Amino acid sequence: MAGDTRPPRPPLSTRALLIIAAFGALGALVLVLVAPVTSLLAALFPPAYALVAGVHSVLPFLARRLVGFTWTTTIACALVGILAIGFTPLGALIVVPFVITGLGFDVTLLLLGRRATVRRWHFFGAALVTAVLLFLVSLPVFSPRDLSTPILLLTLLGRVVGQLAAAAIAWSIGTQVLKAGIMPVSARTATRED
Repeated sequence: MAGDTRPPRPPLSTRALLIIAAFGALGALVLVLVAPVTSLLAALFPPAYALVAGVHSVLPFLARRLVGFTWTTTIACALVGILAIGFTPLGALIVVPFVITGLGFDVTLLLLGRRATVRRWHFFGAALVTAVLLFLVSLPVFSPRDLSTPILLLTLLGRVVGQLAAAAIAWSIGTQVLKAGIMPVSARTATRED
């Protein structure tokens, strides 16, 4: 299209898919390792669980930052959920919140960055959307004793802080990796610092 000033979208190459798969596998390993702690927190105090659960978004968000392909987070999140099915009490249901997180993040970035590269504030806006989506998805599994307004508000706050922290960590690590020149130029042109 003549006059189009958007940077070229990085292709989804075999290399990119392998990078996404590696982040998905690492994310599943993290999920399995912290599942005993997060399960206990979910039962004892859902707001603490909501905060700590942000750790599960760091690697998929980082994959998106480094690979630069639009659907990277969705693919990475789906892989985390699929690989962790046999290791969590939720079984196959674990895929649902992960796919919702990935889709929410990627669609938000797609909408916010339609005419420009993805900027830092796009990344944090997308993380905020995932926090709200994850809060809504978790409502049906709340025990009746936890359905009080203070617990619900604290849980939403925990989700927001956890997801924003995940985005900040992913953005920061991604910036260092990109500055080091480890990733190809296409990923570096897909995001900007401002």
